[in-house]
Amino acid sequence: MDAPSVNIDLLRSRAADIRREVQELRGYGSLPLKEFVGSSEKVRAARYALVVVVEAASAICNHLVSRRGRAPESYPACFELMADLDILDSGLAGRLIGLARLRNILVHGYGRVDDARVHAHLKDGLRDLDAFLGQVATYLGFTSDELGAV
Repeated sequence: MDAPSVNIDLLRSRAADIRREVQELRGYGSLPLKEFVGSSEKVRAARYALVVVVEAASAICNHLVSRRGRAPESYPACFELMADLDILDSGLAGRLIGLARLRNILVHGYGRVDDARVHAHLKDGLRDLDAFLGQVATYLGFTSDELGAV
């Protein structure tokens, strides 16, 4: 990838957003399920942080795929395009598509949100965001430190 064609400041800023929120989310994910779902404040904070990380990852995604002449139609489609363009491996892209769909449910309220599902993402899905930042850095030919990935 030709690094000068990307806005590295934008990418670093969104990567910082992801890292900051993931750190908070890990704390919620370490709680027992009963304690997490029993606290409406923690649940609301976690839901908001999940929305932030998906939107930050999607901003990175949109920026990169637009440089390749593509325009995704949705948050989930963006991660699918990243796999099609060999920016992400398909397994990771599939898991991020699931996270993007959860974001859509949280934002648009398509149905009652299962907070046990949210908690499961906090326990098991956050390393996918670390992997996302790592694969983006690799695609750009950067070290994780240059992008600020964990």
